[in-house]
Amino acid sequence: MSSIQAPQRRAGRARRPVDPALRQEYASMGAAAVMVAPERVPSAAPRPAQRPNHLRVVAPAERVRRNLTPATAVLLTAALFALLLAVAVSHTLLVQGQVKLDGLGTQLAQEQLRYQELRRDVAVLESPTRIVDAAHQQGMVTPDDLVYLQPSAPDPADAGPAAGDAPEPAVDPAVGARPDRAWSEVKPMLEASAP
Repeated sequence: MSSIQAPQRRAGRARRPVDPALRQEYASMGAAAVMVAPERVPSAAPRPAQRPNHLRVVAPAERVRRNLTPATAVLLTAALFALLLAVAVSHTLLVQGQVKLDGLGTQLAQEQLRYQELRRDVAVLESPTRIVDAAHQQGMVTPDDLVYLQPSAPDPADAGPAAGDAPEPAVDPAVGARPDRAWSEVKPMLEASAP
């Protein structure tokens, strides 16, 4: 034992304890060597007897590899170019439409301002004081006595139907002058006049 402890002291490092069941001693020039058995790896769980149906191993021959051919690459590049060109054209049209809308908005504001000025001018021209002043400038004078004309009341005997009155309904020959007849009396007359 003293020969085992001497090299340990010389090395100056602590050794981890070794399980006595795993210790095997070998003869070596007067000293006992200790070999540590490798750590045991726990065994995997037992495999089931039958694999699930939805899982299977794919053979390399069954794999489908899609390679990009030059013709496909050209078509994809052309499609991408056409898509980007369409986006650029649509943005150009959008910007042009926005510029046109801005111009119309400016024109609308100017026309609304002009409309307000014209309304003010019409109000000034229609004012009674301006009309009286214009009449005096043309030589008209204010009368001393004002006479208001009243139309005479119409004579009911002379009056005909007014423009808004509904005309007299015509007498239906099938019904006659008596509109209060029963349907049983009118129906045979209507059937007789039918072609």
